[in-house]
Amino acid sequence: MERIIKYIIVTLTFINISFSNDILNYKIKYFGIYAADCTIDIKDTLYYNQDSKRINFSVKTKPFFDFIFPISNIYSIILDGNNRILFFQKTTSQPKVTNSLYTVNRNGKIFYDNSDFEILPQYYNIFSILYMIISQSEMPNNCIIEREGLLYEALINFNEEDSIYNLNLKNKNNVDPIIEHTDIFTWALFKENYKREIFINPDSKMLEKCVFSKGLMKISAHLYIKN
Repeated sequence: MERIIKYIIVTLTFINISFSNDILNYKIKYFGIYAADCTIDIKDTLYYNQDSKRINFSVKTKPFFDFIFPISNIYSIILDGNNRILFFQKTTSQPKVTNSLYTVNRNGKIFYDNSDFEILPQYYNIFSILYMIISQSEMPNNCIIEREGLLYEALINFNEEDSIYNLNLKNKNNVDPIIEHTDIFTWALFKENYKREIFINPDSKMLEKCVFSKGLMKISAHLYIKN
């Protein structure tokens, strides 16, 4: 009960004033079959009186897949003007796996709740990287990407001719993650030897498509205009 109350307090802390927002919609395909919807909601916000961005990624399976393997995931991140991670929260649900994870601010330093793992200012995560691509921010070629207490060396290459970002990841610290059994999308994104391609529309510069694949295994997200 104490943890639930603390979780509610932390969540309410980040109810914020929104000045503008952008919403992007993507169709997630599994083996080429339309399986889920992903909505990315980007808002200006105030975090501890600091101008920031809050980005919510929401994923929900379509009715047919909802019957077979229902998924309902929300990932939220708050970034400062330099795209530093100020806050991260995930609430995910799938058969036999439910995750709840969030960060807390301890004297200006960011830690996962009930953990001594610090998210250092130079760390990114997959959501901050995607936001930087969406917002056309300057991208690092080499960086550290953090995932639930795991660290990955990331090499990000941009192919100008094809307008594709290639993201290569290598586990850096080989420790146990904070979450033993993570959600299927986080698991797929960080699988070893996976090919990770992010396609940009050369005209609009929008993030048009993401493809994560290995052999016959493929998960992709495709931008679409929602009616």
